[in-house]
Amino acid sequence: MNKIPYETILDIRKKANIVDVIAKYIPLEKRGKNYFAICPFHDDHNPSMSVSEEKQIYTCFVCGASGNVFNFVMNYENISFTAAVKKVADLVGIKLDVKDTEVKKNKEDKYHNYYKMFDIVNKYYKNNIKSVYGKKAIKYLNERKITDDIINEFEIGLSLNDNSISKLLQEKGYSKDELVDIGICGDSNNYMYDTFRNRIMFPLYNLDGQVVGFSGRIYNGENESKYVNSKESVIFKKGNLLYNYHRAIKEAREKRSIIVVEGFMDVIRLYSVGIKNVVASMGTAITKEHASLIKHLSQNVILSFDGDKAGEKATISAIKELEKIGISPKIIRLEDDLDPDDYIVKKGKDAYLNHLNNALSVIDFNLMVKKENTNFNDFNEVSSFVSEAVKELEKITDPVVYELTLNEIAKQTNLDKETINNMVAKKPDKNTFIIDKRKKTKKDKYQKAEEYLVHYMLKDPKAILIYQDKVSYLENKKLSIIAMEILEFYEKKGYINVTDFTLFLEDKTDLINEVLRIDEEDLPDHVSDDVLLEYVKTIDEEILKNEINKVKDKIKTETNVQNKIELLEKLRVLKKKECK
Repeated sequence: MNKIPYETILDIRKKANIVDVIAKYIPLEKRGKNYFAICPFHDDHNPSMSVSEEKQIYTCFVCGASGNVFNFVMNYENISFTAAVKKVADLVGIKLDVKDTEVKKNKEDKYHNYYKMFDIVNKYYKNNIKSVYGKKAIKYLNERKITDDIINEFEIGLSLNDNSISKLLQEKGYSKDELVDIGICGDSNNYMYDTFRNRIMFPLYNLDGQVVGFSGRIYNGENESKYVNSKESVIFKKGNLLYNYHRAIKEAREKRSIIVVEGFMDVIRLYSVGIKNVVASMGTAITKEHASLIKHLSQNVILSFDGDKAGEKATISAIKELEKIGISPKIIRLEDDLDPDDYIVKKGKDAYLNHLNNALSVIDFNLMVKKENTNFNDFNEVSSFVSEAVKELEKITDPVVYELTLNEIAKQTNLDKETINNMVAKKPDKNTFIIDKRKKTKKDKYQKAEEYLVHYMLKDPKAILIYQDKVSYLENKKLSIIAMEILEFYEKKGYINVTDFTLFLEDKTDLINEVLRIDEEDLPDHVSDDVLLEYVKTIDEEILKNEINKVKDKIKTETNVQNKIELLEKLRVLKKKECK
């Protein structure tokens, strides 16, 4: 990607309020002068990320992730710094004329042939459904309330009852092995045949919107499996992909929530009624990789799986996977064992929206499941239910939610709520505060002197000039690099400002984290030249001490008499300096 001038980056930063940008990705809550959120960069369960509107930076008090608006977008979306600048520029209406050479290009991809084959096949299927051969398929889809617009949007096509795909791809020069590897064709005794025949074809996409597989559905009343899916391949692994991800990114950010369903037809149905912030796990259990992708879409997750027992089991499994990464989802449970697709067809959009607007919390869902499996006429089962309910109560951190849930359990069991409350070992604290949990290490006076000097270099030009004039280097390599970067910034810009300096560092995340950590040191706003010179003196003492120790170590191992004499003389001179 072309390098964007610093002045342009600075202009974008001034127009892009970090609070507004981060709020497009994760929910923020104002507390005092700052905003707080669940940190998306570690397994966070309580809001530990602070966003300062005044300083235009974010900091996590647990994992240490920090930076400016561009660093957040870069790390959240896992893109280059320059791509993040362009994305933020787009948000504030600034047009950047840059070409992203870091974006994957098919021509450079080792699986280019596979993507190209799927693209060819997808276009072939789309042409089929619009031809005379596709009339019955279109009629079937329309009867199922899938409109022509949705057919076009989701690129729904049709495979014919022949082997035209295998012939077409071989004519274009693709090998039989390639066709079989990705599951488009099969091979029986050296006879190539199409995997999908006489089926309505739904393309399956990767995260970038490239077709990597298909699901084919019968539509003529054939006595065959309702769906046939592409086999997994090097570019198609269901455990790593979410259907509709590439379309849902923008919608999820705008709605600040993401709905997760089980199948691609559920996605298409919700999309057809205007609910577009939705993805599907394509019929597999939610994996660790799925959970991570979901978290990147939104922290507000609604699980809307099938209404039957299998859907309930899948919901429980998904909750566990999401809770591992700090997400407590909401849950929709549909009556009559229906999936979202059939539910909307039979009961309508409004009925589904009612569920969506009244989605259950994890606590309520778990209690509902336990209640459904409890015979309240059996005291032993009631006792078991209360024990399980107490475990749920112990997970609640909000005192209001705790009280409401306690009342509900008492009502369901006809027990006194004090009896239940006394069984709870861990009750919510009414005054919860964010605590800085980053590991603090004890520092000696030399380490403190280096950090404190750099701290003031980030705030005061006189500290920069003293460093430039008096200090040769710092023992801490990272601080030494930061100091050199500060010198370069000050030389080029003529001023120092922490937020602007982080822009200058661009994608050097480790340095930015260290800069913002040092900037937050609890020190006076201003110090005298004498204090700064005292830091320099302490740093010089440390450098001299380390040099003496190095010479002593060399003396111990030196066997050449002349070299040893020279080392002893060097040691004498250094010790003389030390005594001054």
